[in-house]
Amino acid sequence: MKVWIVIAGALLAAGCGGPKVTGNAQGGIMDWFATNEREAFNAAQAHCAKYGKDAVINQIVPRAGGSVTFVCVARA
Repeated sequence: MKVWIVIAGALLAAGCGGPKVTGNAQGGIMDWFATNEREAFNAAQAHCAKYGKDAVINQIVPRAGGSVTFVCVARA
C-alpha cells in the first residue's frame, strides 16, 4: 500500500513542473523564477499550440521577480 502512495505522490509532483503561463490566443506571460530560455520557450510553445499557433518570445527579464512575455503567431 505504501508503494502506491509514493508512486501517486511522484506522479502528482511531476505534473507540477515548469513555469505557469497566463495568457490567451494572442500571447502570454510567465514568471522567470527557476527557468531558463529553453524551458520558457517550450512552455510558451505549448501554450500557443493549444490555439494552433507558434510562440515568439518578446522579452525576457532573467532575474528574481522577472518575467517572460510572448506572442502567439499563425503558423507559416
